[in-house]
This record gives sequence, structure tokens and C-alpha cells, in this order.
Amino acid sequence: MADDIRSCADLDERLAPYVDAEDAPAAHRAVDAHLAKCPPCRADVSAETAARDMVREHRDQLAARAPDALRARCVSGFRLPASSSRLPAAGSRPQTSGFRLRRWVPLSVAATLVLAVAGVFVLGLNDRVEALAASLAVDHVKCFKVNGTATHADAGTSERTWQQDQGWPIVVPQTEPSRQLELVNVRRCFTTDGRAAHMMYTWRGEPLSVYVLQGDAGRDRIVHKMGTQAIVWCANQRTYAVVAGDTGQDLASIVDYMKARVR
Repeated sequence: MADDIRSCADLDERLAPYVDAEDAPAAHRAVDAHLAKCPPCRADVSAETAARDMVREHRDQLAARAPDALRARCVSGFRLPASSSRLPAAGSRPQTSGFRLRRWVPLSVAATLVLAVAGVFVLGLNDRVEALAASLAVDHVKCFKVNGTATHADAGTSERTWQQDQGWPIVVPQTEPSRQLELVNVRRCFTTDGRAAHMMYTWRGEPLSVYVLQGDAGRDRIVHKMGTQAIVWCANQRTYAVVAGDTGQDLASIVDYMKARVR
């Protein structure tokens, strides 16, 4: 059957419409059947659902308006000429010169956010630091949803593995019991197309992320976005961020600790 899922790879294109409840009943049942026997894919769905719910809950914070000049260029660039506004005659081939209609591939809310904030960060259309903070907030929630906090990682091993796999060095602050700081994992960040190192910790029993990106985002900031707080700073042609839940706890001490150690 066309709706059968024979491997986890078959789920990739079905994940977004499944999470957004936009797929056909038969396709939805096929995904349900696969998830019933595949814990890793269930974790992916759980993470995607958490990110979608997070985006929807905080969507007012994500509303951003491109500059008027850019909006005007976009409108003029996609306006059809008057001569092409009529429907083609029966049997004739559609006109394709100068303009091509494209069908957008459906994206989940979370995936749409990733594309939006990545575009803002790369192109600088709005506040790139706030865009980065929103992107990292989604990654922070998704990664802890998928991986949890039960695992433990060694800082030295993580540094060597990152250098070997990614080709550029990082310094990973080690577990520090006296500070209630535990290193959980080090991985590539989902929402920066793998361009950032994501160090996952628990601090005082709660998830805390430290990100390292190559390049300078422009300025140091404290950003409250989507139920998280992100402390962003730049040094040595890199951008760093500590991201944690916006629970009102003071992150100053742990940020100072990370600034003195992470590279």
C-alpha cells in the first residue's frame, strides 16, 4: 500500500503533516502503526510536537515585519504582467518565461519557524540576536525532549569527538557537582543546520544549554523568548549562548562560570 511505512526514513516526509494533523486518515494510521513499534520515531514526534506547541504558544513574540522597501521589492518582483493575467487557451502550454509558479511543500509550524529565524539571522532583516535566541529556544526544547537528562557525558571525550567529526575545536566545561552542574551530552544543533555545538547540561536539576557558533552575531544580549532566557555573548570570532527556562532564577553565576571556560 502507498501509505505503508517500511523504514524510519519513510517517516521523514510524513512527520510535519502528521504533527500538524493535516494528513489523510490512511496516512495518519500508517504513521500510528509505525510509531507503535518504533521508540526513536516516537521521540522525534514528541519533540516536534513540543516545538510546535511552543511556537504556537509564543507566536505573538515571533511576529516580525521586514522593512517596507524589501516588502515592496518582493511584491513587485512577484506581480504577474497584465498580459499574463488571463487564463491560457484550452490545449495551450502555460507561459513559463520570467515567472514560474511553484507549489510550496507543507511544513510544520516548528519547521517554518526554523526557516524564518534562520533567514533573519543570516540575512539580517531584523534583530539577528533575537532571531538566534528564538531558534535556539526551539532546539533547546526539542533536544531535551528527545534525549532527556538521564545520560552523562565526559567533557574530554566530547571535545575529541567533536573535533574529529566536525573539524573545529571546542572546549566543553566539565561536570561540577559543587555547582549542581552535570554534562548530559554534546551534539550538533538542529536549528542552525548543524553549524553550532550544543552542550546539554542539567543545572540545579533543570535543563540548561550552552551553544557555540563560529562567527560573531554582533552584540551581547539577554533575550527572553518563548518561555526561555538566552544570554548571548561574542568573543574570539565566535558566538556563545546559555539557554534555560525563563523561571526567574538568576543565571549570572552559571553564565560567568561558562564564560570563563567554554571556548
